[in-house]
Amino acid sequence: MWDVRTDRCVATVGRCSSAVLCMEYDDNVGVLAAAGRDVVANIWDIRASRQMHKLSGHTQWIRSIRMVGDTVITGSDDWTARIWSVSRGTMDAVLACHAGPILCVEYSSLDRGIITGSTDGLPRFWENDDGGIRCAKNVTIHNAAILSINAGEHWLGIGAADNSLSLFHRPQERLGGFSGTGSKMAGWQLYRTPQKTVAMVKCVASDLERKRICSGGRNGLIRLWDATINI
Repeated sequence: MWDVRTDRCVATVGRCSSAVLCMEYDDNVGVLAAAGRDVVANIWDIRASRQMHKLSGHTQWIRSIRMVGDTVITGSDDWTARIWSVSRGTMDAVLACHAGPILCVEYSSLDRGIITGSTDGLPRFWENDDGGIRCAKNVTIHNAAILSINAGEHWLGIGAADNSLSLFHRPQERLGGFSGTGSKMAGWQLYRTPQKTVAMVKCVASDLERKRICSGGRNGLIRLWDATINI
């Protein structure tokens, strides 16, 4: 952990047995989740200076991790995403529908759903269904690996290796909300695919509710997009 005001390392939190490829930190509870080539999701309680769990189940590298409250979501080269409980240290579900490694996972807070992206080029939308998790929708929009996903309440940005960034939104939300029937996750609809950049979009970060999206490419450029204009 680093103090950004002094550029000083203030603590070494823990150690994984191999390269760390992804991590998440929740400052509200002081919990850190990190994973990578050792195929284990390591969970630390920073405030108590102890390791809580080593979550085992994946069989190949873990490429992405997302932590929301008591839930950790991981995506792996074994073609699966997995859902874990932080407090119990247990695996609650396995999402196996992609035809390739899963490179990114994201959580949709409004409908408590999950979005996964894979080398198969498909973003998949998952939702809770009678106690289980099912794939509610997949979208054929990119012709290369999905590298990054960033979700807000009403907007969703997806970056891909085909040098493009696609934007999704919920038209139902702008009409006064959902009727209470049907699939909320299936309600995500493609809003716009911006012009292609000169390099693959490796990461997306944004304040999507203000319709501002920041994308980082393999060419070293960081681009800021305004979703209110014809990008």
